[in-house]
Amino acid sequence: MENQNRKRDIQLVFRVTAEEKAFIQEKMQSIGMTNFREYARRMITKGHIINVDSTEIKNLSAKLQRIDVSVRQILRHVDRMGAAYAADAEDIRAKMDESWDMVRGLFREALKLSQK
Repeated sequence: MENQNRKRDIQLVFRVTAEEKAFIQEKMQSIGMTNFREYARRMITKGHIINVDSTEIKNLSAKLQRIDVSVRQILRHVDRMGAAYAADAEDIRAKMDESWDMVRGLFREALKLSQK
């Protein structure tokens, strides 16, 4: 009865030695996985797991955030100066938006890779 509500309703069970268990746990730890069921499912169905380290993308995002805050402060001052700098200010805003789009694209690609 309760299995009718589950997406995966068939359970597979297998036994391993202590050495095999330690090896599996090492592999899981090396790629940052803690859920054995998910690890086993991916390894059995896909034969591999791609672990994407998004640390550099997160660092880039944090740096871009700090730059964005500074740019916005500068643009507020530029806006107060009048229409003479409006085109430059709009160009800077567009370039910041473009930069954020690139970072978001990197995150999306990293997510796609990790789900393969």
